[in-house]
Amino acid sequence: MELPLEFGERECGGGDVESTLDERFEDFHAEHPWVYGALERLTVQWVAAGGGRIGVKALFEQLRWLAPESMDGEPFQLNNNFTSRYARLLRASHPEWRDVFELRRLRGGDPEVRQSTLDGECQVK
Repeated sequence: MELPLEFGERECGGGDVESTLDERFEDFHAEHPWVYGALERLTVQWVAAGGGRIGVKALFEQLRWLAPESMDGEPFQLNNNFTSRYARLLRASHPEWRDVFELRRLRGGDPEVRQSTLDGECQVK
């Protein structure tokens, strides 16, 4: 049995194939701000229940379980490549969670661009 292993080019996170991961993340975050809010609520629940360290990927899986369809009725897709960016956003707005999410050094790109922060409207800068 042969598996079809030819993959066409596809867009990731609403951006073009040439866009960077940071650009795709910023686009996704702007289009789906409720994802950040949901991850924040799941983290609050985790911490309140006495949970220690947790990976954002575990929260992604919980979110996938809770929201099989997005707000517009389309199948919900959450790119695992965005976990590191969401972990940084969660820690930036909740310094008290520094022990909840471990951050690793990001590879590639401009280090200043990779430092995701939040403005007053919870948007990526």
